[in-house]
Amino acid sequence: MKNIFILLFILVSHVFSQEIQVDLNKAITFALKNNRLNTISKLNLQLADFQYKQALSANYPTLDLILYANRDNKDIVYQQRGNFVLSSEFTKTLALASTLSISNPTERSAQQAYINSLPISAFENQTINANMNTIARGRDTVRGQLELNYPIYTGGKISALIEQARLNKLIKKENIVRDENSVIFDVKKYFYGYILTDELYTLLSEVYENMQFSRDLTKDFLENGTDLKIKQTDYLNIKLLTSLLKSSLNKLYLNKELIKNAISNVMGLKYSDKLELIYDKKDILKQNKNLEELIKKANSLNPEIRGINLALQVKEAQIKEANANAYPMMNLFANASHTYNSYEYGYLSDDDENRWSLGLVVKYSLFDGNRTRNSVLEKKVDKKILNEQKMFLEEAIALQLKNEFLKSSIGYEQINLLKEAVQAANENSQMNLKAYKYQMAETRDLVQSQLMEVYVKVDLFKNTYDYLLSLATIDKLIGEQLDKKIY
Repeated sequence: MKNIFILLFILVSHVFSQEIQVDLNKAITFALKNNRLNTISKLNLQLADFQYKQALSANYPTLDLILYANRDNKDIVYQQRGNFVLSSEFTKTLALASTLSISNPTERSAQQAYINSLPISAFENQTINANMNTIARGRDTVRGQLELNYPIYTGGKISALIEQARLNKLIKKENIVRDENSVIFDVKKYFYGYILTDELYTLLSEVYENMQFSRDLTKDFLENGTDLKIKQTDYLNIKLLTSLLKSSLNKLYLNKELIKNAISNVMGLKYSDKLELIYDKKDILKQNKNLEELIKKANSLNPEIRGINLALQVKEAQIKEANANAYPMMNLFANASHTYNSYEYGYLSDDDENRWSLGLVVKYSLFDGNRTRNSVLEKKVDKKILNEQKMFLEEAIALQLKNEFLKSSIGYEQINLLKEAVQAANENSQMNLKAYKYQMAETRDLVQSQLMEVYVKVDLFKNTYDYLLSLATIDKLIGEQLDKKIY
């Protein structure tokens, strides 16, 4: 059963795998589309865009609908205890009011005239009991309320927050450019490494074939005799060198596969996909930019420098945000509500079930222990630190550009010199091989010419790789691809 599952897994992997053939430009395009790092950067940009839109919402009023429902364990009762004190004047008034109950008009008038004739001092202050329990609110309450809030003036805090969100969005865009540059550089680095390894593999394969032929020929000379003074050690040396070349070929083949796997990973391919890298041997073009021009371009295009410039603007917005606390804050508010209560009287009676209010809130900090002032100073110092980091970054990038520019300039001259040496070494190797075949060259000369050819060509391949890698590094430091004609 286990073997069946393994077989099915292999079959499924084979069905869903694909064969991809790419050159450098196609590999870069593929990587920019599928690389996980680039995908994460784009998602971060979407996140920053939503944060910016959230910040913009502070410019608009907020309108909230609130529904409140509550049930208490019992009615809310208002309790009052004590006495009411009635003044002499109020006591006289009550005495007159009591005559209204007399039905006989003559008698009522006589009684009222008598009370009016009495002085106020004839009436004493009276007290009545004021103890009472009154239902203030029923146990069930439901309220629907609409609230409006609008910040009229915030001392520039809202605009500063919006500006920070906008700048953060631009920083995320620069991060995409930075990550794209990193992806492009990685593809170039691995692709040029593959070219170097593949060229070395081809070179050693040719030398290995020549050494196999030389080994067999030396063995034949040793066994059948020759005019050359061939010793057993000559044959053993050639045999050893042939074995070492075979070992080196195996290592180079492994390196080629590992580099292809690295490129596949940068391109975002599946592990089961089969990748074939193709390239044409083109003339190496000289970098046609001067150093000052490269540094100037880097200062305007490098995503790290552009990002830190945006970060400085963020710091300036943060200073404005902190300084806003020194100004008054004004907020307009309004609300309208409808309330139902299970008790028809009390302070939530039908007469008070619909209410509205409109107001203005002004808040101004008179003293905060210099917190606002120190917060502003903190942000200003933070901005100065970032500005120093910017200058340090610009100097570091300029120095890196200078180093890579020197390496590429010298490397280009070295490549042209080695091309002539390669041609001479190749002719010397072929001549010695033919001469050895016709017993006109010594074994030592044959081996030496073969090794010299390998040495010179390896040096050419290595210098070519270093040159191309320097150009790729310059592109990464600047923030754009200056020369798209190489491979």
